[in-house]
Amino acid sequence: MNRRCLLASGAAALAAPLLAPGRLAAQAPKRATIAMDWAFQGVTAPWTMAEDRGWFREAGANVVVNRGFGSGDTVVKVASGASDMGYADIYSVARFVGQNPGRRLVAFFMVHDRSALSVAVPGDSPIRLPSQLAGHTLAAPAGDASRDLFPLFASKSGFDPAQVSWQTVSPDLRETMLLRKQADGISGHITTIAMNLKGIGVDLKTIRFFPYADFGLPLYGHTLFTTEAFAQANPDVLTATIRGTVRGLRAMIADPAAAAEASRRREALLDVATERERILLGIDVIFVTPHVREQGFGRVDMARLESTVAEVSQAFGMAQPVRAADFYTDRYLPPAADLAFAA
Repeated sequence: MNRRCLLASGAAALAAPLLAPGRLAAQAPKRATIAMDWAFQGVTAPWTMAEDRGWFREAGANVVVNRGFGSGDTVVKVASGASDMGYADIYSVARFVGQNPGRRLVAFFMVHDRSALSVAVPGDSPIRLPSQLAGHTLAAPAGDASRDLFPLFASKSGFDPAQVSWQTVSPDLRETMLLRKQADGISGHITTIAMNLKGIGVDLKTIRFFPYADFGLPLYGHTLFTTEAFAQANPDVLTATIRGTVRGLRAMIADPAAAAEASRRREALLDVATERERILLGIDVIFVTPHVREQGFGRVDMARLESTVAEVSQAFGMAQPVRAADFYTDRYLPPAADLAFAA
């Protein structure tokens, strides 16, 4: 080989490594953020495990999971671009869409087949039926989904929601207000209220819950959602997020103790035993229903969603009622086999 060929070969060899980083960068998973509805708990383990164990990356997206501060706050964060995706109550998403028609949101994976929205009162309270909440005071943080949907719950229960007074409190004071009887009741997710109370030594037999789903409201619960613009630009990220979520759900259901331990890696003050119980409660109440066992995760009954969205629109007094098709789609779901309850 002559000297000119050797020089050419050497130049090519030197140039090759310079191209590799660009090629690798082009193949690197797209980075995206997702905001939870609340602080990290056992029931957010599907997402934190999917990030920590690389399941999102294996599915094709680099998803970074952040804590939230209430469903209403999460919806605003996603709509404003502060987070690429969110995990929040689907009717909070519907309400935002109805009130902000120019700011399109897309719900792309239904996580909770049954709503955990509820009101809780002391067991010794004279309030034994939802209708008896009229004339009383409830406490909840601003943006709490149970508070947002209370008007519909009241309507279904036969009383005017305006007959209830609300105290806005920080999340860490909600259960304290109930125990000190500074409010007649509180609103929130059953899993959150129950485990917060149990964590401070309260016997749950001394608390009376009114789950919205038990009083004429076959509501869905939380969904994954994003903006229409992000969805259109990143369809593969949405599908990868669903795949990672389903893998996380299966792992949490199969081993609640391991999921609780994984959650503590995100929030050192969590009690593993308490979070395991929260997960078990969540599995029974919101994550696993006969429909999920039969049809798989994220399979939505459109007639049910449409009817509940219509009722929510009416309860919120929206000038233009929202339809489910205005903000929900199944186009980013992976094949049905990938959504099966058991892998």
